[in-house]
Amino acid sequence: MNKEGQDKRSGLSIASLVTGIISIVPFGAGVALGIAGIVCGAIDLNRIKEGKSSEKGRGFDIAGIILGAVGIVVSIVLYIVIIFSVIPWGLTTFGY
Repeated sequence: MNKEGQDKRSGLSIASLVTGIISIVPFGAGVALGIAGIVCGAIDLNRIKEGKSSEKGRGFDIAGIILGAVGIVVSIVLYIVIIFSVIPWGLTTFGY
């Protein structure tokens, strides 16, 4: 890669960070966005290791992978809370 291309973060590293951050916000797509953040980060880390991508994106990649994993865990916990609290409440409240 030329010197000019080494000065910028790759789009994959930025995508990894952004999807990792958004996956934490509980709005329903946390698992999918978390997986996307992990995959984008892993692909870009592999490209950095092969010398095809800039080292500047390494921090974004690692943060995206960590935040993606946290987003997946948060989403699963929220789904479990909804299943075990909201659904029984609705069933008893509406007489089912």
